[in-house]
Amino acid sequence: MKKVVTITAITLAALTGCSANPPTSDTASSSSTPTPQTYKQVKNWEGSTEDGAKFTATIDVNAPAGVAEARELMGKKDKPLSFLAVTVDNINGSNSTSAYKASFTTPEGELVEYSMLSDFLNYQEPTPEPTGDAANRIIEVHNAFSGDQYQVAAGQKKTIILATENKYPAEITHATINESYALTPSEKSAETDKATGAPEPTEPVGSNDILADLNGTTLKGNDINFRIFSPNAQKEVNAAMPEQLHGSWGALCSNSATEEQLKETGASSNEHGWRPIDYAVSESGIASLSGAAQSEAYDAASLAELSHGGTCALIQSPDPAAATKTTEATVGHYLGNFSLESTVEVK
Repeated sequence: MKKVVTITAITLAALTGCSANPPTSDTASSSSTPTPQTYKQVKNWEGSTEDGAKFTATIDVNAPAGVAEARELMGKKDKPLSFLAVTVDNINGSNSTSAYKASFTTPEGELVEYSMLSDFLNYQEPTPEPTGDAANRIIEVHNAFSGDQYQVAAGQKKTIILATENKYPAEITHATINESYALTPSEKSAETDKATGAPEPTEPVGSNDILADLNGTTLKGNDINFRIFSPNAQKEVNAAMPEQLHGSWGALCSNSATEEQLKETGASSNEHGWRPIDYAVSESGIASLSGAAQSEAYDAASLAELSHGGTCALIQSPDPAAATKTTEATVGHYLGNFSLESTVEVK
């Protein structure tokens, strides 16, 4: 059906100034996002869940027992952590809860996150990877701060520790626990004395630091590196070797000498003789290495190559006292029975 616009309607529109699109005003209000509040130099925070759990957090607390030790065994002593204590009061809570992460946002939008300590205690992360007692201790400390330790059952109250490799911000606009529960500044501090650490080591843990890392040049012009393995590595290699080969262990490494040349080279340090592994086996009255001993000899040489970057050959001293911190030694062609020729000094 055709629509008909009457003259009366047109005339009325002209007289009243009405139109299909009403005029817009330059003064119309527009929506704006309020600027978030900035908190400065806050040390304590608090928050809660809808189920009745309460959080109280305090920055810059001490590391729990075992963490600094494990980080040093990982070779991370030069990468310090900052710690945050969170007391989770779930006494009146109706469900279990957790505190596995704390997040802080700066006015510039930078995010600083604190997470579970186990995130910073991975024994497989360093290169070379810690072995023996050192690896076992790192795992022991890691397990003391695994995910289960950050769970808080209904009716329970505990203090847990989170960590970060970043610096805590001086100015903060947003703070949360588990990215879900808002935190606000508080006058109360976390109950840091209730935080638990890792158990004491079940046995003493030695060092992962090598006892010698000496360098020189052979008479043939090849670079030569003499390294005595760390106390932890000494223990691990000896544990795999037959009793006749118990003693001290190290390696000769080079970027230019061949493996065959290194296998004919020995050393002397602190009046102790060092012999190539093949000579050590024959001079000890053993037919050959087999099984775990052969595998350990290969692994030890491979780890030395990984650390040095060149070719390495295993050497051994029958005296356990030879594995001492050493600052200089003599390296030369091995003639047998701890005799050397064409010697050079390494430092």
